[in-house]
Amino acid sequence: MRSAGPASGAALSVLGAAAAAVWARRGWTRRLARLTNGVGPGVVTDDGVLLHTRVEGSGDAPVTVVFVHGFAVRSEEFDAQRRALGSGARVVLFDHRGHGRSGWAGRRPAAIDRLACDLGQVVDQATGTGPVVIVGHSMGGMATIALAEQRPELFGSKVVGVALISASAGHLASLALPPTAAHIALRSGLAHALLWGMWLVAPVVDAVAPLRRSWGLRWLDRRLFGSDQASGDTVRTVQDMWVRTPQSMVAAFFFAMTFFESTEALEVLGRVPTLVLSGADDATIPARRAELIAQGIGDSACLVLVPGAGHMVNMTYPGVVNAALRALLDRVLSSRCEDGDGAEAEEHR
Repeated sequence: MRSAGPASGAALSVLGAAAAAVWARRGWTRRLARLTNGVGPGVVTDDGVLLHTRVEGSGDAPVTVVFVHGFAVRSEEFDAQRRALGSGARVVLFDHRGHGRSGWAGRRPAAIDRLACDLGQVVDQATGTGPVVIVGHSMGGMATIALAEQRPELFGSKVVGVALISASAGHLASLALPPTAAHIALRSGLAHALLWGMWLVAPVVDAVAPLRRSWGLRWLDRRLFGSDQASGDTVRTVQDMWVRTPQSMVAAFFFAMTFFESTEALEVLGRVPTLVLSGADDATIPARRAELIAQGIGDSACLVLVPGAGHMVNMTYPGVVNAALRALLDRVLSSRCEDGDGAEAEEHR
């Protein structure tokens, strides 16, 4: 009987190491899920995750605004917008799974499509029967775009307006990889392999905890604020949100965003008034991506670029962002009045 050669032995060793890594990762996943149960009140998703949800304002308000926060932060990033719009609208805020006070299933890699599904369930369960405007920042904007692809029937009926702040509809891999490598990763199965790879090594990221170190925080400030003249309180608030988000989840969602692509959904957003807003000096998702989104949406899009602003434009330039959001709500309510509002508007749709 022929014994296994060196190549076969090496292959078996690799398979054994991979199996051990998967076994260890599953154990870590179960532990993290137990520690991240979620805090009510909230919406329970179809896979059993409790999303911490806050609802403010009267159910009689003419519109409900759902805020969808960005990568590695919490719904508190919209505090200035919540206060500005709360007098004329019902407001719904929630934390993404694995963020803030929401739970984490942990049985699968992070994915923008999963966040979109969560967002759809928040819209279904927490917004009542009236019209909804979705405001998404960064990863929250991507989840909104992905929802338009998953459930296009919502847009123009239940969802009557959208704001995309510092968002991208895809191709972010080209910011992290050379163009040829990014194309190969997206068109082959490599992107999915990388997602699974990040899922596998995520506990190592928690152990290293780069964002709890001074060099990691300096890098974070450059990426999120750039030349922005952010106040010390704003910077500390954002740093605290990032540090409190498990670093393994940060790593997993980073790769989910990098390989996200849903440009065809922009046509669906063309059905409703849409605000596309970006900081002109955004070092994380360049303002050019906002321009491409507005072009893809078409005539219903209003593009606003804020000079001097970085990625966290809603926190560093709240007055500009709040004014743009109020203008969006005015457009939404005006268009509904022109359509006859109420049952007559539903008949037209």
